[in-house]
Amino acid sequence: MASKNSSHSSKAVTDEPTNLNSTRLIDYLASYLKQTVNGVHTYTIYALSSKLTHKSALTLHKNSNTGSNTSKTNLFERQLLLLVNEKIPSTDKEVFVTGVEIYEYHDFDTDTLNIYISKVDTTGYRPCSSTPTKNLLTAYMKFYLEDANVNKQLLLKRRMIKFNVFARPHPQYLFHLSEQNPTKRVLSDSELLKWWKNVLQKTFLHDTIHSLQKKTRKERGWFFFPGMSSEKIALTFIKDNVDSEAEKHENLVWQYGYPYPDEEEAIKVIPKFEDDAKSRWLDTARESSLTVKNFWELISIGGEFAGGKQAGFFWVETALDDDQDLTNQDIKTVPMMDQNFNTEIKKELEKEVGGVVVSAHTYVQALGELFAQEFNTEEAAIESTSNWHRYFSGLQEKTNPDDLIIKFTVNNSTITHNDSQQHNDNDNQQHNTTPVNNLQMRIKRKVSLVQNDNVNSTTDSSVNILSPSLIKRVKK
Repeated sequence: MASKNSSHSSKAVTDEPTNLNSTRLIDYLASYLKQTVNGVHTYTIYALSSKLTHKSALTLHKNSNTGSNTSKTNLFERQLLLLVNEKIPSTDKEVFVTGVEIYEYHDFDTDTLNIYISKVDTTGYRPCSSTPTKNLLTAYMKFYLEDANVNKQLLLKRRMIKFNVFARPHPQYLFHLSEQNPTKRVLSDSELLKWWKNVLQKTFLHDTIHSLQKKTRKERGWFFFPGMSSEKIALTFIKDNVDSEAEKHENLVWQYGYPYPDEEEAIKVIPKFEDDAKSRWLDTARESSLTVKNFWELISIGGEFAGGKQAGFFWVETALDDDQDLTNQDIKTVPMMDQNFNTEIKKELEKEVGGVVVSAHTYVQALGELFAQEFNTEEAAIESTSNWHRYFSGLQEKTNPDDLIIKFTVNNSTITHNDSQQHNDNDNQQHNTTPVNNLQMRIKRKVSLVQNDNVNSTTDSSVNILSPSLIKRVKK
């Protein structure tokens, strides 16, 4: 492919202050990356999300009176694509460096938000020691945990937030042909599982233990590697040595196992998401009434573990702590649940991300446009980045001309070594390793552990923080 300059100088640019109190996800992401990524960079963030669409229940429920299967009527799905490109200093051209695809499930009946991180990928065209992958994931998860900045009506509809991760090594997910890039090294199975455990540990547990702010949420985490019978075996496999007292403390928040009771029917308690690696086993469970224990035994011999490759599951769940951040007046101003209220909540949710919001059908088409690009060489990757920018700009024109692409500069060249260790992908970074995997998530935040008698576990186990610079918005 002939390369093209993908800088966007033709668009009007206005300065925007750093603000971690933003109620829009895209602004929060830019602000967090500005404060936490080491080095000097010029990034552009693209956020594409689908409008909320009604979905059937994530688990099977039976009507207590008729015994027939039933689905909740107030579950809504949002698909989300986050892409970050970086300007290459030597050429002044831009190339995608990282991307994340996410499914969100907003359940208005149970006041629960289930988050499933479907894909994480990088192109390998910037040094891994300074790519924003880990920072982007951390910022996304922290955005939903900043309860003080949230519209109180929205807060009441996500008292419980569950992040679900399924980690499996694969050479590429979002950036077609990037596996042919010789500078992109995919993490091995043990490296990837350790990388994800570290991301979650630094995102949630470090902050929980060291923050002096008032705690508003209770959290608990699980990790499970099917086929490995104990935490000791699992930690040995990923070479996760817990040496310091702080590490031992953080590991107390983890349990080895899964957050479902062994004897329950699997399809009644284990959620089934879109693009879910567990789907075929859940279909089998539906046909044969498998218990949770038998389900995980079946998973352990599935295709994701063939050829000597080990996959893993991570869950973190965070529950609002007795409405302690809501005043009586806040609660009084929230109307009773009805159709009009749901409509208002949906409107608020669709304004929450920023970027471009499209129909579910257009979102799938946009994903196809990304998958049609090629990232096997830097020249091809630069042109593909430019192609996507033009496509995305066209979506802006068709939707809302005021939707913005966030362009900003990071200048943290004076960040300390310790800060760098906290915020960057310090596992295997010296070897230019690139985290790539397909996932599934559930998570919880600040404070003490949630006590749950219905948790299967074998032992216990482990989760970080920030510095400043300049934000610009590129407007149509």
